Amino acid sequence: MTLRHCCHVFCLTVCFALVTPSAHAQANNMATLADYVYAMPPGWAGTNYSDGVVLMSPASATNEKCVVTLWPMRPAGANILVDADNAFREVYKMYELRNMTVRGTPMPSSIVHGVSGQGWEYAMVRRGVAPRGSPESRLGFVFVAKLNDQLAVISGVSRDPLVSSCMGELVYNFWPRFFYSLSFKNWPATDQSTAMRKRIAGVWTAATATAADQFTFAANGRYGGAAAAQQYNRVNNSQVLETTQAYFGNGAYTLRGNTITLTPDHQRPETAFFRVEEESQDEGRTWKEFLYLLRVSAVDGKDYELRYSKK
Repeated sequence: MTLRHCCHVFCLTVCFALVTPSAHAQANNMATLADYVYAMPPGWAGTNYSDGVVLMSPASATNEKCVVTLWPMRPAGANILVDADNAFREVYKMYELRNMTVRGTPMPSSIVHGVSGQGWEYAMVRRGVAPRGSPESRLGFVFVAKLNDQLAVISGVSRDPLVSSCMGELVYNFWPRFFYSLSFKNWPATDQSTAMRKRIAGVWTAATATAADQFTFAANGRYGGAAAAQQYNRVNNSQVLETTQAYFGNGAYTLRGNTITLTPDHQRPETAFFRVEEESQDEGRTWKEFLYLLRVSAVDGKDYELRYSKK
C-alpha cells in the first residue's frame, strides 16, 4: 500500500499528513528510511508503506489523532531554510494555506532553525493548511535535518496549539521527546559540548501565567538560577562572556548531546533535555533566540518544558 492509497482509507484528519511525495522523492533510495532512529511515543503505532513510514497515535479524548510521516532522504541544497520551505510546499502542494483556526483565532506560523546536540543542522516550518475549499484547517509542519549531502524530511499535522493534544501548548506536545530521541544511522555523532556552551551562554528568562524562571549560563560551566541571576541582572550577554572567570553562580552544568546536567552546589544533580533555536514568526525577516528545557516534575513525574528567551 502507498501513502496515496492510505489517504483514501483514513478520515480527513489523518489524511492531512498522508500526502504522496513527488516523483523526485520517490526516486530516492527507499533504504534511507532505515536510517531514521527514534523512540515511538507511548501508544503510537508505525506502518511501513512503499513510499514512507507513517506514525500514528490513538485517538485522544477530543478524537484527535497525531500523524507523522517519515520520507525517504533526498539531496540537500546549499541553504537548509530553502530546503525546508521547498519540502513544505511539496508535501502540502494539494492544500491551501490558512492563517485562521476553525475557532476564528490566528493560526500561528513559524520557521525554526537550530543545531542538534549530535551536530546536524535542522529547520522546521509550521503553517496553517486545509484542503481546497474546506472550512477545516490544521497546523502542518515539515522538519528537515541536513546530514552532509542528504536531507531527512519529517512532516505532520495537528490542530491549532491551544486545543491540540499532538503539538499543543496547553494539553500535550509529543514533539520534544520525539526530537530528543531522533538520530540517524548515517551520521557519526561528535562531541558538540564546546559549541553548545557558546550557544547557551547568557541570561535566559521564562515567564508563564503562573510562574517565572531565569537562568544565567557562563561559558566556564557555571550557572546561576533565579536568585543568582537577580544579583547579576545588570550584566548583559557579552559582559557575562567576558567575565566568565569571575562568574561562579550557584551551580555547575555539563552538556552531552541533547542533555544538560544541572548540579547545584552541595545538592544532587538534575538531568534535563535542552535545545537552542532561532525562531521567526514573520517568514524569516526577523529572528529571536530561545532555549528550551524539558524536565521531569518531582511532584507527578510528568514532563514539563519551558521556553526561555534571551535577554
